[in-house]
Amino acid sequence: MENLVLSADEQDIVEEGEAANLLLNNPLFLRAIEAVRAQCAEAILTSEPGAKQAREDAYNLSRGLSAVTAELAALAARAEQVLAEAEAQTEPSDQDQPVTTPGDY
Repeated sequence: MENLVLSADEQDIVEEGEAANLLLNNPLFLRAIEAVRAQCAEAILTSEPGAKQAREDAYNLSRGLSAVTAELAALAARAEQVLAEAEAQTEPSDQDQPVTTPGDY
């Protein structure tokens, strides 16, 4: 990748996206997320019929994990978008290249 010029805000977005990708690609993190989701499912499936609050708590925990992973994915996607936009702005156009031979006209 060429040297891209990024604003401080864009650099922060890229760094957050890289950190998010590290988590999303970390097998231990993913195993931990899946283990807690499995515990939530087990708690929901094995709860007593009258344990409505326990089921709701387990469900909300599972949804919270989904929200965390979705936010990490969104941070990673935003970083990719910022990098793509920066690369598009730095790509030289045909008009920027000097004419050096008759075939270039």
